[in-house]
Amino acid sequence: MAVDWARRFGQTEVVDLLESYSASAGFGNLDESSLVRASGSALSAEDRELLTAYHHSFDDEKVDLDLIMHLLYNICHSSETGAILVFLPGYDEIVSLKDRILFDDRRFADNAHRYQVFMLHSNMQTLDQKKVLKSPPPGVRKIILSTNIAETSITVNDVVFVIDSGKVKEKSFDALSCVTMLKMVWISKASAIQRKGRAGRCQPGVCFHVFSRLRFENMLEFQTPELLRMPLQELCLHTKLLAPVNCPVVDFLMKAPDPPPALIVKNALQMLKTIDAMDPWEDLTELGYHLTELPVEPHLGKMVLCAVVLKCLDPVLTIACALAYRDPFVLPTLASQKRAAMLCRKRFTAGTFSDHMVLLRAFQAWQKARSDGWERAFCEKNFLSQATMQIIVGMRTQLLGQLRASGFVRARGAADIRDVNANSENWAVVKAALVAGMYPNLVHVDRASLVLTSPKEKKVRFHPTSVLSQPQYKKIPPVNGQAAAVEALPTDWLIYDEMTRAHRIANIRCCSVVTPITVALFCGPARLPSNALQASSSCQGDRVSSDSSDSEMEDRKTSNVSLLKLDEWLHLKLDSEAAGLLLQLRQKWHSLFLRRMRAPSKSWSQVDEATVRAVVAVLTAEEQSAGLQQPSGIGQRPRPVAAEDRLLASTWKPTNTRRSTAETELSDSSNAEKVLMRSACPRLHQPKKYKQRSILCSSQTSDDRSDQSLVKSADRSSFPSRCASPSSPVCGKASKSPSPRQNVPVRYFIMKSSNLQNIEISQQKGVWSTTPSNEQKLNRAFWKSNTVYLIFSVQGSGHFQGFARMSSTIGYEKSQDWGSAAFGGVFKVKWIRKESIPFRFAHHLLNPWNDNKKVQISRDGQELEPQVGEQLLQLWNYIPLE
Repeated sequence: MAVDWARRFGQTEVVDLLESYSASAGFGNLDESSLVRASGSALSAEDRELLTAYHHSFDDEKVDLDLIMHLLYNICHSSETGAILVFLPGYDEIVSLKDRILFDDRRFADNAHRYQVFMLHSNMQTLDQKKVLKSPPPGVRKIILSTNIAETSITVNDVVFVIDSGKVKEKSFDALSCVTMLKMVWISKASAIQRKGRAGRCQPGVCFHVFSRLRFENMLEFQTPELLRMPLQELCLHTKLLAPVNCPVVDFLMKAPDPPPALIVKNALQMLKTIDAMDPWEDLTELGYHLTELPVEPHLGKMVLCAVVLKCLDPVLTIACALAYRDPFVLPTLASQKRAAMLCRKRFTAGTFSDHMVLLRAFQAWQKARSDGWERAFCEKNFLSQATMQIIVGMRTQLLGQLRASGFVRARGAADIRDVNANSENWAVVKAALVAGMYPNLVHVDRASLVLTSPKEKKVRFHPTSVLSQPQYKKIPPVNGQAAAVEALPTDWLIYDEMTRAHRIANIRCCSVVTPITVALFCGPARLPSNALQASSSCQGDRVSSDSSDSEMEDRKTSNVSLLKLDEWLHLKLDSEAAGLLLQLRQKWHSLFLRRMRAPSKSWSQVDEATVRAVVAVLTAEEQSAGLQQPSGIGQRPRPVAAEDRLLASTWKPTNTRRSTAETELSDSSNAEKVLMRSACPRLHQPKKYKQRSILCSSQTSDDRSDQSLVKSADRSSFPSRCASPSSPVCGKASKSPSPRQNVPVRYFIMKSSNLQNIEISQQKGVWSTTPSNEQKLNRAFWKSNTVYLIFSVQGSGHFQGFARMSSTIGYEKSQDWGSAAFGGVFKVKWIRKESIPFRFAHHLLNPWNDNKKVQISRDGQELEPQVGEQLLQLWNYIPLE
């Protein structure tokens, strides 16, 4: 073997290279002909001849769908009952087999009413997947087409027959070329046994393996560990914290049960040095230490930290979380819907030539749909995964919480949640943060040959799921779609999230066009070598990637052109004077970023603010000169636009911040979006018995969320501003309130009762008692407000039993009426409405102070966000008074 020869002659680098290639190429993938020649002696002559003849007639690298169709037909005619589970490697095979069953094969298509076909795939809509667990009607056969998700994640009890194709799509990372590959490989022995166990979970079953016994014997015992096939940058970063001080990362990882090749580890370390997370001696930098604290990959963590310094955190937070988890768009269930799915993506681009904008816009539109109560229909219409969106919300909260813990986002003053979003409306600034995090994932447009090039790939294509893969605004792509798409690009530089290879040419996923100035400012190491900027006389013959094709630039004298070398591949040719100014601005930016990493909580100086303003001005001007569109609303959460919004528009500051300067800061931008995207229910008239009582929306925080405050609602004229003094007048119906403290906020709490008897006692005697854990919360609310509403619900009743106003503090005196020693002191309540309302009337009400759950899903003592609480009380307006 080549490895043995390299070891014999002491060629250590060659040994590392060959071992790295072997690790990325995989094992156990010999073709059937080789297997028969190598191990065919264990077979009889007849079996060997049949096996050889079969594999001469069919490509071993594919799945034999014809054979599977014959098996399905045989099973359906030999047995009348029992579901069939078919394991297939991926989406294409699943859709192809479904089409054959329902449309192409006459044996099944003519009796399609006798079959229920389900598809299980992690990237498909989950709405219909729950039906797979239900038993079909009599006389109907259930056929389940699934990836390996059905091996362990889902158990279908009525499966009797399993057909195992023996293949799986496995993701692996080639550290030598930095390309991710999704390859169809043979499963392991452990997976084959596990798939066999899916048959007959509750009754005897049969498993058909569509591969030979020779193939099974030559399979790997277990799947290749992720340590050997996934990027190691994040692992190396955390290893540096865990390993002994004098132990290199490579030596530490070599002690793993299945250690990765040394060259792959060294490449990962080099990547960390490239993004300035490690210094040349493999010690963590200030940036590196912060990246270890963030629960995302290093390049995404750097992207978020740059967004904090550039003051465009919120949109970058959404994009980073979407990239860290998974693409929220799902695969269509029918092959004919692929074009419709792509058009859905393109609708979110806003003309920006950016897949990142698609992620951001889709998330914001989903939030708007959720606030309006139709998120499920929205996801179905736009091929989005509702579960993925909900996880992104949780990741945003977690990531923002860590930024707060590290001091990057403060509770008030400079660097508060409003300040770190001052530039969130500027798409050019948002893309700058993306560039800083994505580097070195950069490609250049070769205008002469209309192809994309990268440092290690001479020709790169857009992935089919990218909105840039087709010319903008063309529903029907031309014959040479890739060349037309490249020609339509407004600039010569693009960033991408991931480079994949399924065939010979590599594809890039999740791309955005960026300007040369953005590349020059935010790409490359923080400290450039002294010879990074060279005069034209010293760079003759060098390969140059020009940032301008303008003919005037080409005609300038050689003495006025300089070459800026950001790394070995990334060279920019530009005017000498502009190059000097650009280099100075670049140095100021990196110095500012380094200072923020060293002291996140330190106040910003005037010089720091001026640096950011200069960077923003340059980026904005460059974006405009490139003819790129500036979309609106990317820094704000979508919210209903009512007439009152337009009336109050003049009171809002015309800045990119989303709140007035007098408001207390939001502790969680995900909570901010929940507040700003409330359900757009029509304003209801208040019940007669309390229509004169001021029902004001509270801006106070709940006790269990003491660090959370609310923005002023612009769609309720009766809500007081946070800056309003207790004696200031309030517009709208609130001004009619007889209360001397009419500007004090109103609070709303859910009170749960274990039985209806307690509710009846309370309504008769006008008292209530709650658990000690709720007493302090309610007392504090009562002291700060003259109006505290309690909405009562008996657990398990499916109804709200009415609401009352708290009319006294909770004392020490206890009552024996409740029949529970766990209750605390008694306090007085004034019942306002005693009628019961079913939960279904309140399904549209989501509580931002309870993770946007429905109001009926509340624990005892849960406080409601004021607008939601008021809307809940207004539901009683539709019930006649007793």
